[in-house]
Amino acid sequence: CRGEGIRGFIKETIEQLEPPVVLLAHSLGGIACVDLLVQESLPQVKLLVTVGSQAPFLYEINALHSLPYGEPLPDYFPDWLNIYDLRDFLSYIGANVFPNKVQDILVDNQQPFARSHSAYWTNSSTWKAIIPRIP
Repeated sequence: CRGEGIRGFIKETIEQLEPPVVLLAHSLGGIACVDLLVQESLPQVKLLVTVGSQAPFLYEINALHSLPYGEPLPDYFPDWLNIYDLRDFLSYIGANVFPNKVQDILVDNQQPFARSHSAYWTNSSTWKAIIPRIP
């Protein structure tokens, strides 16, 4: 119900991995990862990378499953790198929503919407933001 299956799958996968774990999630996957990491302390996860994700927006409209609007992210929430493109109407900034918890990185996928939403992976700026953060 409301993403329980996918959150369970992500958690099971994390538990099979050797730490440190970096979660790299696109779009709805970012929402599922945020929900999971709010609901449970998973100390082996050192970094969450969301790309083109709506999690901050859903929080602002009180539609994020795990966290009611006005509640802060838990102290155990891992570092969060959030990559967005101004042309991607499905990507949102998080630093203003969760101060001191999210680092936003703006990239330019040089594509109109809706292509911009899937163009992160061929944009070298995306990888230049992610690779140095991998432990």
